[in-house]
Amino acid sequence: VIGRDRFLSFERVLWRVLRGNLFMKHAEIEEKVKDPVSGELVEKNVFIIFFQGERSQGKIKKICESYGANLY
Repeated sequence: VIGRDRFLSFERVLWRVLRGNLFMKHAEIEEKVKDPVSGELVEKNVFIIFFQGERSQGKIKKICESYGANLY
């Protein structure tokens, strides 16, 4: 889950790093969600990424960590 203000840059970075070898779907969460780190109510997006390979998985995890995405 990533804040709406940073989602577009997150999406662009993923696309460039993986050279388009991913399928990603995302949606905005209509209600405000309690951020597990700060405890504040914030607007969030939820996303799912389909990819192939362990190298891609490592790259995706690093990018998610740098953007503060919560992985489930």
